[in-house]
Amino acid sequence: MRHQKNCISLSIQSMHIPAEGHRFPMLKYELIPAQLLYEGTITKENLFVPKPCEDEVILLTHSKEYLYKLKNQTLSAREQRHIGFPQSPELALRD
Repeated sequence: MRHQKNCISLSIQSMHIPAEGHRFPMLKYELIPAQLLYEGTITKENLFVPKPCEDEVILLTHSKEYLYKLKNQTLSAREQRHIGFPQSPELALRD
């Protein structure tokens, strides 16, 4: 997708839903596109579903060990607390 000046593009990908009471208010991320559509700030053409990142891109910011653990669902309890989410297959797609 080519981005143009003054163009808004929003991901509508399903997000990993954390446990109730989680510190991040995830519902707001679902409500933002709906509100922008409602007020006419964007149209449906501004919404897209992103493709998963290639490992090479993920490794620009994460270690090989972390990526391996994430993909294989072997993060320690401490590592899960650090990222703020319990491990799950959905989280591996999100991260």
